[in-house]
Amino acid sequence: MTDKSETVDVSWVRQMYENPSEADMAAGRQALLSGSVGAKARGASFWDQTGKEFIDCTSQAWSLNVGACHPKVMAAVKEQLNYFTHVRTSFETMPRVMLSKRLAEIAPGNLKRVNYCLHASNAIEGAMKLAIRQFPDRKYFIAPWDSFSGRTLAGIGLSYPHPWPFLNYTGTTVRVPQGYCYRCPYEMTYPSCDVFCVKMMGKFIENAVDGQPVALVTEAIQASGGMIDFPKLYHQRIREMCDKYDMLLIWDEVQTGFGRCGVMFASELYETVPDILCFGKALGGGFPIAGHLSRDGLKGFKPADHSFTFAHFPVSLVASLATLRVLEEEGLLERAQKIGAYFTSRLLEMKDKYELIGDVRGPGLMLGIELVYNKKTKEPARKEAYEFEKEGIQRGVLFGNSKYAGMGNVVKIKPPLVMSDAQAEKVMQVFEQVVQALSPQ
Repeated sequence: MTDKSETVDVSWVRQMYENPSEADMAAGRQALLSGSVGAKARGASFWDQTGKEFIDCTSQAWSLNVGACHPKVMAAVKEQLNYFTHVRTSFETMPRVMLSKRLAEIAPGNLKRVNYCLHASNAIEGAMKLAIRQFPDRKYFIAPWDSFSGRTLAGIGLSYPHPWPFLNYTGTTVRVPQGYCYRCPYEMTYPSCDVFCVKMMGKFIENAVDGQPVALVTEAIQASGGMIDFPKLYHQRIREMCDKYDMLLIWDEVQTGFGRCGVMFASELYETVPDILCFGKALGGGFPIAGHLSRDGLKGFKPADHSFTFAHFPVSLVASLATLRVLEEEGLLERAQKIGAYFTSRLLEMKDKYELIGDVRGPGLMLGIELVYNKKTKEPARKEAYEFEKEGIQRGVLFGNSKYAGMGNVVKIKPPLVMSDAQAEKVMQVFEQVVQALSPQ
């Protein structure tokens, strides 16, 4: 055991970044299934191994709402390391108690019960398990087309069809058309449609499901499935529908929570309170944490139903407390609204100029730009969306893309909320340069 007075040699960490062995790098890459190398990240900037700087409009998988390595988050984590790093979940810790108190205070409606894990996929499964506890004799979940609920077997079952063998091990989900207004599955127009899609969901529940469903699981804004946002009335009618059919409403706010939409939770924006709300990604300020909030009155878990060794990781809990402080003290919700409004205004101007831009959507800094070959036919420009990322990287901006493996045609702009005005301006300049480069001459 190292004595506190002993100087610990950590020069090997600096060496790993500053002068890595090419042989070690090659061996590591060969052993790793996938991934890439980054050297440093601060705020809304990311540097590669060569020292090239990029403006990060992905927030590293939409997780760094307060930016990379925020000094207040890092300082809180360093202080926590003076106490302990791990305590088994059956023991109470101050970080767990204090974060639970804070989340219950800021949660929408009556969502006052908290459950933790480290990954959002597990949070979704936890919400499903909790819902099953309420209705143990029911079988089916309802999920909209283009949903994405993670990569566990249960999450894949809820998600847009994956061309994988894992679907052979799922089968308790009934998918229904969602309110994708730009590409309405019923070829209707909002608001004259009176959210006909929700009425049809009720028909599916009545006629296509063997018995009452357990719950409807939906994202507040469909992210990986195409950055599809929905009218407020759509969410409110779904809430009414779930009440009508005595089923729970589970909201996935893993990407929309903690300031991304200019509010703490998208639930506030759409004036809709679910029975269970899943969170993750941005809460930890770069440290892993996820979980769900549930309303009072629901039956809880039984012992061993949903427990993980590191679910209550104290370092992440303290990082989360610091992240919530930063969001409030630095006015980052308002910052997301301001930059989001600037981006949206510029993008709508470009939409009028370029045939390639079919739709611009999303509140705050949860922006999706759908690329098409023709505004009338709306033929998806998947190749261009895939190329958009590479063109952006060459110009120093990291853009995101919907779905995976070139399946999507939507470019994502979801940077840290701490992005500067100068960075925001450069992002729009680069975005237009890429649109021009990819547009037919």
